[in-house]
Amino acid sequence: MSEPPPKDVVPAPGALATDREPRRAPDVPQIHQQVMREMAEPRDGLAPTPVWLMMVFFGLLMWGGYYLASNSGGFRADVYSEKPAALYRGVAGDAAAKPVDLLAVGKRTYNNCTQCHQADGQGVAGAFPPLDGSARVAGPPHVLAALLLHGLQGPVVVRGQRYDGQMPAWSQLSDTEIAGVLTFIRQAWSNRQPAVTPELVAAVRAATSGQAGAYTSAALDELARQAPPATAEPAPPSAGAGPA
Repeated sequence: MSEPPPKDVVPAPGALATDREPRRAPDVPQIHQQVMREMAEPRDGLAPTPVWLMMVFFGLLMWGGYYLASNSGGFRADVYSEKPAALYRGVAGDAAAKPVDLLAVGKRTYNNCTQCHQADGQGVAGAFPPLDGSARVAGPPHVLAALLLHGLQGPVVVRGQRYDGQMPAWSQLSDTEIAGVLTFIRQAWSNRQPAVTPELVAAVRAATSGQAGAYTSAALDELARQAPPATAEPAPPSAGAGPA
């Protein structure tokens, strides 16, 4: 009697029972190892960002820049008004200018001054004079405009205290911005003085164009004894009570 074939041997397909040829069953673990060898080797690190995703990102960035440039108004402080009712016209000579709220413009422009004069207008003792309760701030507005346009150097006495420093010129600001910040400091805190108009600032700018360097306190006192320059238009009414 013939012995049965081994368990791992199977008959060939189509073979008769009498003429079977032994054939080994597939070795599954070996096949699995061969498949694993054919797969890509794993790599450490991050996959590179797809080019199409970078193009989409830069496209959105360009669109955002275009949108800001088209709708920001040049980032000018006098384009946006906090109050629905504006109090003054725009820059002198610009008949098409939209109404401008000088207090809103001044409040924004005063952010350039808070480092020295502080948000409460009290200044820094021994270094920067206060604006709240200052006789210079409450004085003739054309003198204050000249001071802001050309700067101040040398000693000054404010509220009985001596300050010896230098204030830079802010002539790079527009007439509306200067008028706004002067109006703001003249009506903020405990100050209650009339507004300053862009027309007056423009007239002072033209009248003092020959000023070389910053003013001194004595030169400002001399300027205060002079009549203010004629403006293109009469001054508007006061802007009302200052901010709380």
